[in-house]
Amino acid sequence: MDAEQETAVDAQMRDAVMATMFATLPGLLDHDGPITPGSLLLDELGLSSSLVLELLLGIEEAHAIQIDLETMDEDQVVTVADLAGYIAGHYEQV
Repeated sequence: MDAEQETAVDAQMRDAVMATMFATLPGLLDHDGPITPGSLLLDELGLSSSLVLELLLGIEEAHAIQIDLETMDEDQVVTVADLAGYIAGHYEQV
């Protein structure tokens, strides 16, 4: 990630979202292995579109934010860290 992209991402929010994801994902998934920042959302964790929506709604509620999903490119949001980074750069406080 280049410096310009990094400044657009709220690092504190990214870390908070990542913590929420680590707490939430085990309850949503039928996955016995560890969940890491590099875990692949679809291929490794088996996250379906409905589970992604449930996860995002939980993150919005936990952090009192609204996530802008209209600009999300699914091809660029592949890992847990990718999703946390996307959210940290595309949210509004509510």
